[in-house]
Order: sequence, then C-alpha cells, then structure tokens
Amino acid sequence: MERIVIEVDDTIAKKWRSASPLIKDEIAQRINIRLAKELMIDSTAAFKEFLDEVSATMQQRGLTEETLTDILKDNE
Repeated sequence: MERIVIEVDDTIAKKWRSASPLIKDEIAQRINIRLAKELMIDSTAAFKEFLDEVSATMQQRGLTEETLTDILKDNE
C-alpha cells in the first residue's frame, strides 16, 4: 500500500488525530474504495479486482463481509 496526502478542514484533521485506530482503518478503507470507484471508472474489471483485494485484506484483519457491504452502501 502507498501513502498519499490530502488536505482536509482543520476540524476534520483534529478529529482524525483523536480517532481510534479501528475508526481510522475503516475510514481509510472507505476513502480507498471511493477513490478507486472514481479513478477506475473506465475499467470495471480493474475496479472489481480492486474490490476483491480489499475484501481479502479486510477479512485478514478480521472485518466481516457485512462491514464491507456497509462501506460500499455508504459510498453510493
């Protein structure tokens, strides 16, 4: 995984710094999925492959498929 930097509102940055690691991980996954959805719009196959990778990673971390479904619903 590679790190990128994005600018956010000062209030959001402050809340991020005080969030738990679990919350940060869930938010990072949502952002990752949203960026993939927006940036891979021209390649459905690439996006589907990306989602499969995210699903496998989340399962390894103990997160359920239900959580992934909820994240995807939030991004619609």
